[in-house]
Amino acid sequence: MLRSHYIPQFILRTFCEDDKIQYMDLASKTVEARNTRSVFSVKGYYPEQLEHDLNDKIEKFFAPVHKKIISASNKLTLSAEEMFLLKKFLLVSVLRFDAEDAFGKQLLEEIDESERIRLFGKFAENIGRVLNCKRREELAELRFYGASDTNMSIAAHAMDITGSYLILVSSKDCGRDFLIPDKGNAWYMGKLAYEKYEILQDLIFRYQSSYAAQALSSTTPHDYVVMPLSRNVAAISMSGFYKLLADNSKYSIDVGSIREVLGFGNGNVLRPARVSKNRNDVPIDYGFDIKPLCDRDVEFLNKLLLQNAESHIAFANKDMLGIEL
Repeated sequence: MLRSHYIPQFILRTFCEDDKIQYMDLASKTVEARNTRSVFSVKGYYPEQLEHDLNDKIEKFFAPVHKKIISASNKLTLSAEEMFLLKKFLLVSVLRFDAEDAFGKQLLEEIDESERIRLFGKFAENIGRVLNCKRREELAELRFYGASDTNMSIAAHAMDITGSYLILVSSKDCGRDFLIPDKGNAWYMGKLAYEKYEILQDLIFRYQSSYAAQALSSTTPHDYVVMPLSRNVAAISMSGFYKLLADNSKYSIDVGSIREVLGFGNGNVLRPARVSKNRNDVPIDYGFDIKPLCDRDVEFLNKLLLQNAESHIAFANKDMLGIEL
């Protein structure tokens, strides 16, 4: 029986200090220095074929892209193919930890098994459907519930990843580290979780804004999903609504400070990547400014990651997190 990691080892190695990762059991509050083989892993967690597919269909392709991202200083250009691999990896990542909250568990128990499978699919099969996507168009189609190869579970997560835009942030300048939870990510819903629908509808009505209409069609209550890629770099999948609050946006929307709305950041942090397109309006590459965060921002995101963890977290150095564990 194979030992399955629900967070890949090439990610975990970037959270090591002196070749060891600090692994914390949240129930007992115990911390152990371990090697990456023994953390965030369970024997037989995935069917054997899926374990092979995770490596063969995403991890071995994304690993060099990951290295490129975390090695960049403050600017980074990703090709359209690299961007596809990044979004595919992030979507697989939000699906590959098998967790249900109390409400979700109660809901599923009240649904007939055949109906539950039709609506939400099966854990391993959902991951497999994403792994089988070979083009960005196939990945984007997963967010449309009712398509032949999707279900409510896949569609909801796909909307958060493929229907949003990505920013890359760094903690290096402020001297803090990110932690990584067993789920590999954390989502946030703030004061505009539902109000942003009304704001987008108002923009469509007042300005006939095509972007607002597009953002509304792919907006979910989640404001963002944060996914640490290393101890110092994280990818954040932002609701398309927040492009409207970024610096240089042509819209003036008064919702208070960005930090009050999202818990971190400012208008500059929210600015999307620069997209170069060919004559057919197809993206060629994406130019990212990797946004430096202040210690207050990193501390907030670490608290969010900690709150969303199921049972374990890991980190390189406890003193670099800026929060109480």
